[in-house]
Amino acid sequence: MFLSYSTVPMFSFMILLNLFLLYSPLASATNGKWYDTCQQCKADPCFKQFNRPCLLRNNKFYCFLCHPKNGRQQYYTEDGCQQHCKDSGMLCVCSDSCYVCESKGARSNPASCRKSTAQEYNKCL
Repeated sequence: MFLSYSTVPMFSFMILLNLFLLYSPLASATNGKWYDTCQQCKADPCFKQFNRPCLLRNNKFYCFLCHPKNGRQQYYTEDGCQQHCKDSGMLCVCSDSCYVCESKGARSNPASCRKSTAQEYNKCL
């Protein structure tokens, strides 16, 4: 059986790529959970216990919590963040669907901010 020199490395690369996508750290970086149906979302403690809305995003339902992360309090609104972030060297930065108070020198990515729209709120009441 003849295998070219590129076959084995390419096969190994594809295995590693699939493992990375399966256990992607990007999915765990978000603050919420995804559900296939509105009823599944409403059955979760995110909705039932914490009274968070189930939003329709990318044809799935999404419920998020802004619990403290890395020892920092997160806020649901920019106004709520600014009320607690009064130090002159700090500013409110959006991270996924939550806001956090960061130092002005910290790198922020405005593209990672995902503000909810009225249409997203009205799909699963």
